[in-house]
Amino acid sequence: MQHPVLGAAGERKLLLGNEAVARGAIEGGVEVAASYPGTPASEILETLAEVAEEVGIYVEWSTNEMVAWEVAVGAAMCNKRSMASMKHIGVNWVIDPLMHSVLHGFNAGLLLVSCDDPSGHSSATEQDNRNLAYMAEIPILEPSDPQEAKDFTVEAIEISEELRVPVLLRLVTRVAHTRGDVVLGELRRETRKPEFHDDFYTEFVLKKGFAGPRVIPELHRILHEKLERAAKLAEKRKLNKVEGNGGELLIVSSGVAYSYVKEAIEDLDVENRVTVLKVEMVHPFPAELLQELLRDHRRVLVLEEGEPYLEREVKLAAFDGKCTVEVHGKLSGKIRRVGELNPVEVKKAIAEMLGVEVEDRKPSIGELELGELTTPRVISFCPGCPHRAAFYALKRAINKVCKGRYLAIGDIGCYTMGMNPPLRVQQTVFCMGGSIGMACGAAHSGLDHPVIATAGDSTFLHACIPGLINAAYNKAKLLFHILDNEATAMTGFQPHPGTGKTAAGREARKIRIEDVAR
Repeated sequence: MQHPVLGAAGERKLLLGNEAVARGAIEGGVEVAASYPGTPASEILETLAEVAEEVGIYVEWSTNEMVAWEVAVGAAMCNKRSMASMKHIGVNWVIDPLMHSVLHGFNAGLLLVSCDDPSGHSSATEQDNRNLAYMAEIPILEPSDPQEAKDFTVEAIEISEELRVPVLLRLVTRVAHTRGDVVLGELRRETRKPEFHDDFYTEFVLKKGFAGPRVIPELHRILHEKLERAAKLAEKRKLNKVEGNGGELLIVSSGVAYSYVKEAIEDLDVENRVTVLKVEMVHPFPAELLQELLRDHRRVLVLEEGEPYLEREVKLAAFDGKCTVEVHGKLSGKIRRVGELNPVEVKKAIAEMLGVEVEDRKPSIGELELGELTTPRVISFCPGCPHRAAFYALKRAINKVCKGRYLAIGDIGCYTMGMNPPLRVQQTVFCMGGSIGMACGAAHSGLDHPVIATAGDSTFLHACIPGLINAAYNKAKLLFHILDNEATAMTGFQPHPGTGKTAAGREARKIRIEDVAR
């Protein structure tokens, strides 16, 4: 049976947003794809791994997200269209190599996919990676549904290659994990000849005979020129759209919020009263297009998922254009600034701006009865998980040796649940790799009781090795408790270097944690 993402052009398939990104990568001619597992992004590389051999793409689960991005950069540097995909928190690891890669120019498209997780359904933060636009100064596209997830992946790769700069594709959970109709495009089976090229090396080292600090301002100027060209490309490719011509209210929206806006406008029957600016390339922001619209509107409602990124851009564009308008959104308190946006509050905000009454949705009898019958519970280990026994053994040892006086610092992973009842072994959890580094600090703080760090096998290989070396080098007195269940389990049991399997299921060298620790 043919894999859904391998259908012929023109076929209509029901795909996850992440599966649609994978199809877009194939249509866009990606030859190298790397990632580290993390919800809500994992299915992108999983899907590509399932068809990699058939379509001729190299895929890998990298040791961590930074390495995944460096793999993608290295491939683009050698004339191969490439992509790195990850959850929003994973992008934090990418910042250092990303900030360098934006100053170089390659012959091949280079795409970074960030799957943000508003409300932190499966994450420790709900950061909005559109804010990278200000720091990394790269174009950002934001799809509103699975069809656009596919189409924008292709667009982003082509824009990246034309501008010779990385492009970020920003999804959120409700797009990444939503199924929708996707009309497939043409498959691209091009195999490029691997040839090294780096504009930095070619234009400065070879032609001008130097590199170093004197070059940086010039590279920065070139990056700004690329952003100016990106704005013109967005206009040429019609990536920002105006819908309707109602004069009462201008709605500015992007991503999944736009889908909620369309639904709300239809439900409220206010199509003739509003104009919608759908922003698809959120950076650089289409300030001139907005200023044209503001000539005919005095009130603006900004609806977006995450931080008030667009709202700030709207206010800046209005100020620069000397437009006297009211701007409503998260900063004005019209919409909650934290947590996930939902269709109900979008509908209420639009209705309130237009003076339309909306009945509050009341829970059904079934929902009320279910609420009374449901037993409150916290997330817990899967049946048969070895972590449960490992934490139980640790707790018994703590009670016996430490008389209950200790500090245990955890990482992010399945073992995070060691904080929850009935085990309650860890007092705090932090980011991946944080446990061992923080335990070093706690051990040197003068505590008169034992310090314990806990981490999983995939996390150890991802982020803990420098911290362990630091502990040994600086003689931190602590216990490092590594829980090995031979998988990156919390995100779907993907393989890692300690499993001896690759993303494509092939045999590989098994990196033994105990050997590294020695």
